[in-house]
Amino acid sequence: MSSYIEELFSLQGQTAIITGGSRGIGAEIALGLLKAGANIVCVSRSAETTKTELKKYYKQCDISDRVQFESICEQMRAQYGGIDILVNAAGVSLPADDTYSKIERFTKTLSVNLTSAYQCCEIVSDSMNDGGAIINITSIGSILGFPGNPGYVASKGGLRALTKALAEDLASKNIRVNSIAPGYVKTDMTQKSFDDSELNKERLNRMMIKRWGSVEDIAAAAIFLSSNAASYITGTDLIVDGGWTAKGM
Repeated sequence: MSSYIEELFSLQGQTAIITGGSRGIGAEIALGLLKAGANIVCVSRSAETTKTELKKYYKQCDISDRVQFESICEQMRAQYGGIDILVNAAGVSLPADDTYSKIERFTKTLSVNLTSAYQCCEIVSDSMNDGGAIINITSIGSILGFPGNPGYVASKGGLRALTKALAEDLASKNIRVNSIAPGYVKTDMTQKSFDDSELNKERLNRMMIKRWGSVEDIAAAAIFLSSNAASYITGTDLIVDGGWTAKGM
């Protein structure tokens, strides 16, 4: 049984780059892929990662800087011979305050969450020698309308559509492209609403499984989509939301 499971899910000998790897979902995915046997590099704009186990695999990088990101990919090619897995977990959800005008907030969100993700896909797919897996982290906001942050919803919806378009474009190179759509997961980004008892209860009421998601839930989905167990899956959205988007009454 153990050899069967290992053949399906082991990432031994695979090389992965994870964006948004300094904290939250991105950091947990990086740790999960590492534990599954992959060689990893995780990147983010932050000076360092919050996870001690990832410090030796972490590189500071603004993924919107093409030259900087390409340089890291070149280093990975030199060290490992190529890249097999890309996880686009970098993303922002900007607060509605006086820092940006509405249109500035909208365009900046799209730039980080969608345009930069596409650029990473373009660069990394050129480094995938014989197939590979690209995983884009979207949101249930890519499927449903949520108030107060149209740029976030639009960017995640765009990333969901981009996933399907690239799945078609990269199929000839045997590169699978899928997305993971998390529901409400407890991270620094959602801490405020998690700590608000009224908002917390409101969100729980929308879920079939009566708990918030954990970063480990999303990491497990990423391991699956990276592995041989998902070798016939591409262009698909894996929704990990405790039943939020499926719930009726």
